[in-house]
Amino acid sequence: MKRLHWIPGLTVVLLMALPTLAEGQVSLRDLVVTGGLSGEGYRGNLETAGAAVRDSTEVASAVVSEMGARGGWVLRRNGSVRAALDFDGGVRRFTARGFELRDYAPREWVGTLDLTTFQPLGGSAMLSGFGRVRGRAVEDRPPMPLFLPPAYRMVQGGVGLELDAGGGRRVNLTTAGERSDYSATEFAPQIRLLDRSHGSARVGLTLPRSSNTRVEFFAGGELSRYPEQETFVESDPYRRDRGWKAGVEWTHQGPRMVQLGVEGRTNRSNSRRPEYNSLTVEGMVSAPGPAETILSAYGAVTVKRYLAETSAARLIPGEEANNASMAYLSVSRGLARNLDSTVRLGWTRAETEIGDDYFQRVGLYMLLRYRPRF
Repeated sequence: MKRLHWIPGLTVVLLMALPTLAEGQVSLRDLVVTGGLSGEGYRGNLETAGAAVRDSTEVASAVVSEMGARGGWVLRRNGSVRAALDFDGGVRRFTARGFELRDYAPREWVGTLDLTTFQPLGGSAMLSGFGRVRGRAVEDRPPMPLFLPPAYRMVQGGVGLELDAGGGRRVNLTTAGERSDYSATEFAPQIRLLDRSHGSARVGLTLPRSSNTRVEFFAGGELSRYPEQETFVESDPYRRDRGWKAGVEWTHQGPRMVQLGVEGRTNRSNSRRPEYNSLTVEGMVSAPGPAETILSAYGAVTVKRYLAETSAARLIPGEEANNASMAYLSVSRGLARNLDSTVRLGWTRAETEIGDDYFQRVGLYMLLRYRPRF
């Protein structure tokens, strides 16, 4: 029955969507087909919750090919968007080298389906409901240092409210619930320790600084429950976390786009192992370059400190870049009316599911994006 906890959130979204589905015009918003090839190097022979074996190498490399597609439909009524359905999915195939036991050829499938509905409340407020279904499947998952997040299924639902406070100021309120179930193999049952139920609330205030510059202040809280992680305390037997985050983001949009942000996070728990404080500073700039190119640069530095030293595993679920430091440089250029390319050099230092264990990855990527014309 635990897999049915997501039903109330999606029910809210679907009920909000019913009035708009009765009448309106549906159109394709966008469709992008992507393909790419990259060369990646990995360092860090660490523990991971999902690997059936542990290799002895500290350094590995891989050639990665990928194919994917994303797009969506919008429903308009009386000239305004009332609902949106978006999808994003693809597959990556790795040809890995450098391992001692054998060569690996993992394949990773990912897919996301988002439904969002919008309901105006007078002339100064917009109520939205959203639901998300996301999944990942991994074949031949390799040991470290080539880290691939384990397979899982996630369902999320929530509501948001945007208020026009006048003078270009906006207030955003969002609440969401989420259920994540990880797929454990016969040889790695410990992956189930990452299963969780999660709830969050966030408030944001956006202030205009000029016609093309704005600042957003935000704060939020999170509650999580891990039904597979025991605390060994009879009165409080399962792990429960509570977290807080707050930050500010400055955005300038013009011939050049620039974003700067700072976010602080805390996590407290009835289990001391995963308690931490972290601070992330990030920045991004995108600008026109020579020969009709677009140059982009992004960097994020995260400092994270756990409150307690422990020899036991700190199981922290999340995507690969959760609480990560990373940087990339990219060059994009249109090749035809509906075809463009990107070459990117990137670096990542991130945690595995075992908190406080970090691996590093560097890679050179080439991507092609094609937008079919119908």
